[in-house]
Amino acid sequence: MRPERLREVDRTLLSLCVVAAAALFVRFVGLGTRVFHWDEGRVGYWTLRYADSGIFEYNPIIHGPFLPLVNSTVFDLLGPTDAVARLIVAVVGGLLPLAAWLFRDHLDDFEVIALGILLAGNPVLVYYGRFMRNDILVAAFSVFALGFAIRALSTRDIRRLYPAAALVALAFTTKGNALLYLLCYAGATALIVDHLFVRARKQGRPVGTAIRGWGADVWGTLRLAAAGEIGATQPQPASRRRTVAWTVAHGAGIALTFLAVIVWFFAPRPALWGALSDPSLLSGVFYEATVGSARELVDLWLTGDMQEHDYLEYAFGLASTMANAAAVVSVFAVVGMVVDTFDGRNRLFVAFCFYWGVASFVGYPAATDIEAGWTATHVVVPLSIPAAVGVAFVARQFLAGIDVAALRDRLRGGSGRIISGDAVAVALAGLLLVGALAGVLLPTATYWNSTNPDHTELVQFAQPQNDLRESLDDVEAIVAVHDDDPDVLFVGADHSARGMTFYVEDESDNDQKPAGAGWYDRLPLPWYLERAGADVDSSAPGTDPADVADGAPPVLIAVAEDREALSPHLDGYVVREHEARLWGFRIAIFLEEDALAAADRPVPS
Repeated sequence: MRPERLREVDRTLLSLCVVAAAALFVRFVGLGTRVFHWDEGRVGYWTLRYADSGIFEYNPIIHGPFLPLVNSTVFDLLGPTDAVARLIVAVVGGLLPLAAWLFRDHLDDFEVIALGILLAGNPVLVYYGRFMRNDILVAAFSVFALGFAIRALSTRDIRRLYPAAALVALAFTTKGNALLYLLCYAGATALIVDHLFVRARKQGRPVGTAIRGWGADVWGTLRLAAAGEIGATQPQPASRRRTVAWTVAHGAGIALTFLAVIVWFFAPRPALWGALSDPSLLSGVFYEATVGSARELVDLWLTGDMQEHDYLEYAFGLASTMANAAAVVSVFAVVGMVVDTFDGRNRLFVAFCFYWGVASFVGYPAATDIEAGWTATHVVVPLSIPAAVGVAFVARQFLAGIDVAALRDRLRGGSGRIISGDAVAVALAGLLLVGALAGVLLPTATYWNSTNPDHTELVQFAQPQNDLRESLDDVEAIVAVHDDDPDVLFVGADHSARGMTFYVEDESDNDQKPAGAGWYDRLPLPWYLERAGADVDSSAPGTDPADVADGAPPVLIAVAEDREALSPHLDGYVVREHEARLWGFRIAIFLEEDALAAADRPVPS
């Protein structure tokens, strides 16, 4: 590589590192400010229970085992706070812009930097990069895996398939829709192969001849790689036997890399530790980690009833999220695809990513089980690549019309016409760039830590509002100084509109999945109570309010509709109401005044 090219590459990589640092900063600031979402509370609670009991088994309803297993270690090191629980997702999401570097053989330097900026600042990726869910993780691991696979093809270096295999496995440990990524890759690849067939026919080559030519190229590359001669001045291909043996050995190594990651994460605990000391148990653990886990995934997500919903409703919700929080990526992806097609480059990689994004947009409303903004993550990521082509094109048009020397002279107090090209074209390009910047910054600022019920384009229904935080802090302070059991009593309710609420006959049922039915209505409160070490109980629905109040602990939590019946019997308690969802599910938290005072918390006058 020429020195001047090396310096240019260094500048591009350095620019990406700066972008990634900014992305990490945006994701870290105020990371623990937003109250936990229902999903975060569920996974967080069971992570704490695993850390305490050492018992963990894969359950596909909470997706992959990656977050519970990794966060249990992170909690040991840093403590179980809201910010720490989201830390791994924030780190992975913040480093996602670096994936652009892996595509440098198919994008120019300007496009690589533009891609990094889009992955760093897109409002969807920022919001869910500050959220303890698996969507950012599966997207990032899948994209990095694709990057290493493409680098393996570009450099003809099979060793890059090892990290690709490990990253695909990691994607599966986060969420089952890693399978959808592979299907989208396969579908986009089929369209790219069709492109190649069309090109071959235009060049006058029969399809059969083209296929034989591609096969010969692959075989020749394998022979050179087996001989370790790629890049040599006079390469000497390996023999057929050595090439086959070399290919089989690497294929086995890549498969073992994938399986090692899968088994490590999906193996039940503590059975895995027992198998490491007693090899006779390994076969059973291996079976449960592979076949057993795959069967559970298929039974719930592929052959179950999780996808029984109205497609158009979910498709409209996804379109609304893309329009409100990812309009820049959506528009510039089309621009990039058109520009790349009509300027004669016709890059297969750009087309591949565009097809992948379109397939995700069409397919996810059918594949997902719930309407939520996080689905857009899996559309934004692939479309960011053709969008980077579009952004780079518009930026070049703008910069090409600026006379840099005249601009420098003007800044020094001289005169000169700054715009040297077509003024209209330069102005339009400038307006597009300003609009793109505003289309990223404004939604990011709007949704950043939002729990606003009007922001349903990104904020999912099961998100409590942030005013709950003060009461949660009071509860944790009370639990810390209260000596008797229980510390917290959930008041069971039986409302015809929502069934039995809060009541669990045996609280120990909540230690494993599935928990008691009424426990799910408490979310995300179990996360906060568990990390505070609270002893929790609940009263049965229909219990007389006077009996509930008799010997009541310092904290009671009830459905808001029951506040009026309970208040006369809870003299000496303050009560606050909060939305436990965006709307329509209010809870009342009763706090004993003496307990607040003992915990050195403000007591309302």
